[in-house]
Amino acid sequence: MVETYNPTTEPQAWDIAIERIKTLLLSGKALSAGASGGKDSTAVTILLLEALRQLVEEGHENLPTCFVMNSNTRRENPMIAGYCEDYLTKVNIFARANGLPLEVHQVEPPLTSRFSWTCIARGKLPRFPGQSRDCAVSEKINPMKNLVKSLEKEYGNEIIALVGSRVEESAARAQSMRKWSMDEITIVEVDGNRTYAPIATWYLEDVWELITGCSGSEDRPPRLFKTFMEDFNEIATLYRDANDGVCSVVVGNEGNRSACGSRFGCSYCTLSGKRDKSLESMVDESEQKYGFLRPFIAFRKFLLATRFDMDLRDFRGANVSKVKHFKVVPDYYSPEMKRDLLRFLLTMDADELDRAARHEKLFYAGKLEDTEHNRLLCYPMFQNLTFDDVLAIDFYWSLERDFPEASPAARDFIEIHDMRRRYYPPALEESPRVTIPKARWFDISGALPFDEDVEGIQGLVPLTVEMSALNISYGSELKVNPGDGYSYMEAIRRLYHELHLVDPSETCRAALDNGWIQISKGQLNRYERIATRNDYLRKLYFSTKPQYENERGDMALMSMNQFLISGSISDSEHNELLKEHEKELVKEQFEDDLFGIESVFDVIDSKNFGKPTKPRVKEKCLTNVDDFKMAANQLTISL
Repeated sequence: MVETYNPTTEPQAWDIAIERIKTLLLSGKALSAGASGGKDSTAVTILLLEALRQLVEEGHENLPTCFVMNSNTRRENPMIAGYCEDYLTKVNIFARANGLPLEVHQVEPPLTSRFSWTCIARGKLPRFPGQSRDCAVSEKINPMKNLVKSLEKEYGNEIIALVGSRVEESAARAQSMRKWSMDEITIVEVDGNRTYAPIATWYLEDVWELITGCSGSEDRPPRLFKTFMEDFNEIATLYRDANDGVCSVVVGNEGNRSACGSRFGCSYCTLSGKRDKSLESMVDESEQKYGFLRPFIAFRKFLLATRFDMDLRDFRGANVSKVKHFKVVPDYYSPEMKRDLLRFLLTMDADELDRAARHEKLFYAGKLEDTEHNRLLCYPMFQNLTFDDVLAIDFYWSLERDFPEASPAARDFIEIHDMRRRYYPPALEESPRVTIPKARWFDISGALPFDEDVEGIQGLVPLTVEMSALNISYGSELKVNPGDGYSYMEAIRRLYHELHLVDPSETCRAALDNGWIQISKGQLNRYERIATRNDYLRKLYFSTKPQYENERGDMALMSMNQFLISGSISDSEHNELLKEHEKELVKEQFEDDLFGIESVFDVIDSKNFGKPTKPRVKEKCLTNVDDFKMAANQLTISL
């Protein structure tokens, strides 16, 4: 006999959580659930939908509009990304079918927050184990925050985010939750957002019991609630396959208590350590199902292996000081490394197109079993880089004067996709950990100043070329206008054989003049200075023709990095220049001061000069969910 859910028995964890969510809804609080496709966010989504469904069924009107939100970084595990698309569609259908006041939204990071821009265009290193998760902030959290702000403005109601954080999940998660005083009864303020964790004290088994309890079939109703998915077999299978093929919680295998606690992140996330166990387990579990994921493993291993290889770094830092010195520090990837990463990802995309075509041919020839997954594999399962990404990369490489040729990223796209050239990340031993060289400073005071009376681009042309006005399309941020990535690639295809005659600076100028790239006026000033600085460095390097004596005793030409290091001053020497600069400014301001300026100079010469002060810690904002009961009861009475 099939066990049915009886709400009159002792309340279970989900009953308590649903009642608390209902209390918030009845008090007029708008709620959102983040839908990552994982087990914890799925549990929270089920709770929110069930709370709304019960209130609608009970006849409550004027409930606040709630939201299910997904943040797609564009480099998620392809299986999870595909699952999320189906997940969100079914949430939307369920909400409409049951008359729930709920909307579904998906956001993506803006162009300048994507891996293609930060790591490949600019050369910023990915986050490695032990470092901050600022990539998650820019790719996931900030786009979601912006969406929440716009929805709060549209609906005139503050949104409380329901999160799937659980103390039992990991020691790091427990520590973070204690830091924010986060538990199952308290609404807290995290980074300026009101947040509530309804499953904070749940165990992993509780999560899976709710999910499996909401799974049913055509001839068997769910044991708990009928929700947006008829069953959760797909996510259970993904967790099992990512957990060496075993999952006692889902399948009830008491002989192997290996719980389904796998974690799915970005497809080549380097924060999780030497191995992405979930990704590797999926490939090992079934080559036929998940073999297309193997290139991500190789790409990720390459990133980790080269972490401390200083030969793959660019010593052209991003900062210019008040005394017109350029920071020399290996904080970014070299142009050659950036181009390697581009080529590896483009090759993955091209190979995936070929794989899908081969699979489709075999499938429709009847040589593969007719299963839902085999039908799915007839299509490409991922795309790392779009035309828009390639255009943006070429735009920034042109600003940096990274290569002597025009449009190198687009050329690589054509050679890989059209001419079938391939590039694969080599299997390397991990570079030994080294001490990062201390920052030095290179004098660029000889770079041409900007003419304040001239409107347009000055730094985006070589120093020897006469400037011409550009037709610039301004906007709030850097972005590629719809369809213009394709237009750019078509233009490069037509000009492919003449590109060796084009100055590399022309790529960024053409992108702006044709309106393919839209930027803000603030970005224009910054990009002018980037281009001018790099033009000056190139001119100085080529005119100097710097050489050094190599280990064989022969004279050899210096690289740009060697040139910058040899011609720079130390950080302490640079600090002395800053102090003298400040003194000159003080002299101008206090020239007629009766009390003199020696005391001000003493402050400048002190050890603490220039050191940032500690920011004031903001007090936590805590609210107990039960505090809303009175408001909820009053609203209930008035109905």
